[in-house]
Amino acid sequence: MSHTASEFASFEARVVAPHALTPSDEAAWNALRAAHPDYDTPLLSPAFAKTVGAGRTDARVALLSDTAGLVAVLAFHQRPDGLGRPLGAPFCDYAGPVVRRDCALSLSQIIALAGLGGYRTQAMLDPWNRFEGERTGGTSSRLVRLENSPADYLEARRAEYPKRFKNFRRLESLMRREGHAPVLKWGHLDAALRDQLYAYKSVQYRASGLVDLTTAARARAVLDSVEQSPAGFQASLWTGDTLVSADFGFREGAAFHPWIAAYNPDFAAYSPGNIFQKQVIENLAAMGLSSYDLAEGHDHYKKYFTNSGRTLYSVDITASGARGWWLTAQRKAWDAAGARREGSPASRLKRRSDHGAACYARTHEKLADLVTALHKRGVSATPVSGHAADAD
Repeated sequence: MSHTASEFASFEARVVAPHALTPSDEAAWNALRAAHPDYDTPLLSPAFAKTVGAGRTDARVALLSDTAGLVAVLAFHQRPDGLGRPLGAPFCDYAGPVVRRDCALSLSQIIALAGLGGYRTQAMLDPWNRFEGERTGGTSSRLVRLENSPADYLEARRAEYPKRFKNFRRLESLMRREGHAPVLKWGHLDAALRDQLYAYKSVQYRASGLVDLTTAARARAVLDSVEQSPAGFQASLWTGDTLVSADFGFREGAAFHPWIAAYNPDFAAYSPGNIFQKQVIENLAAMGLSSYDLAEGHDHYKKYFTNSGRTLYSVDITASGARGWWLTAQRKAWDAAGARREGSPASRLKRRSDHGAACYARTHEKLADLVTALHKRGVSATPVSGHAADAD
C-alpha cells in the first residue's frame, strides 16, 4: 500500500530512543495501556522499553499523535535493512502497537509513520480489532489472572483437572518423603542463581537444537539489561541449598512475565516444573503478584495452571517505496519457495532464520545456527522453549 503526505497531515510522529521518553510520554502511553486489559502486560510498558534500551542501542519508540493526543505507540528494534522487530526480541511474547480505541490508522500507516520499511511479528495484540485486514492467525497465550485467593484459584484448576492435580500432590509428597522438602524463594536474580539457571537452560537449548538464548549476543543483552534493572525478578524452588527449578523475567507492579525457565535434571522424576508452578501460584499474594504470564507455546502443562490468555496474531508488512522494496523482494522470494504454507520446509526455514537474526549480531553466527538447526531438528518450527517468544 502506498501512502501520501496528505493522509498523514493530521498526525504527528516522533521516533525516539527509550531514554528520551518524557514523563508525559510515559503517562500518555500508560493511559493507552490502561484502557484494555490485554495491554497490561509489562512487555508493552515504557519501563520495559527503557530497560531494553539500556542494553540495545537499536531500540526505538514511535509516538503518534492527533489533535486528541497520543493515538498509537510502537516500540521496536530498527534494523539496518529497515525492518522493525518487536522490542525485546527474541523475548517478545507480546508485540505490536498500543493504540487508542478510536485509532483510524492502519498498521501499514503506523509503520510508515515510524519510518520503517517493514514490520514482522508472530505475537501482535489487537484488542480493539483495528488491524483485521493486515493480520493472520489467532493463537492464545496462557496467563494466570488471580481474581480471588491463590487457594481458591488452585481449587478451581484442580476441579477442572482432578487427575493431574492428584498426581502433582503425589509427586510433591514423594519428594518430601525422600528428604527433599521444596521451598519457594523469590526476588532479585543474584549471580550464583543466574549461573545455575542459565547453565540448566543452556543444556536444554543445545540438546534440543534450539537457539541458546543465554549466550546469543542480542538475546543476552536483553537478559542482562533486565537482570541489572529493578524490574528483574526470579522465583525459584529449592531443597536446602540445591536449586530445583526457577523462572526469571520482567516484573512491573503486580504483573510478572518470566522468560527463562529451567529445572535441575537430578529432580526430573518428581516433575519439578509442575511442583514449581503450583508453589508459585500458592505464593502469588505473598509475592505481591496478581498476574503470572506463561506466554504462548505448546507446553502441555500450561493449561493446567492458567485461566486466561491473550489472542496473538502474525503480521509481515512492508512499506512501499525505497524503505520497503528490498524487504518486499525478500518476502516474495520466500513466498515463491512456499513459506506461506504453514509447516512447510520453507516456512520453518524462514522462521528459524528470522529467529537467528533476532538473536545473533554476526552473519557467521546466524549461518552456524542454521547449520545446527538442520542437523538437530531439520529446522524447528518452534524455536524457543521456556517462556520466551518464538521467531519474531
